[in-house]
Amino acid sequence: MSAAGWSEAIPVKWARATKVIARRVAGETVLVPLDSHASDPEFKGARLYVLNETGEFLWSLLDSPRSVTELARNLTREFVTAEDRAIADVETFLVALRDIGAVREMTRGNGE
Repeated sequence: MSAAGWSEAIPVKWARATKVIARRVAGETVLVPLDSHASDPEFKGARLYVLNETGEFLWSLLDSPRSVTELARNLTREFVTAEDRAIADVETFLVALRDIGAVREMTRGNGE
């Protein structure tokens, strides 16, 4: 089976990255990626990311690897939203979290 065929046959799953801290602060979930560095060497702060209600829900599901389809299905069950909208929202959410190092793609070869 080709590499392309393999990736199509096995859906990509996503999970929380190990280098991110999530905490509830004042009723909101805040993510702090441990690998984020300020561009100014004099600034010692970290970047914080606050999740909205749907983001918190999806984050809670990512405690174990899940596919976009699984996440979208759960999103439509929890919130009133169409399936195609849920898939688009989940994909946008995962890309944003991947870009800050908060989630990672899981495949059979890297931990699943």
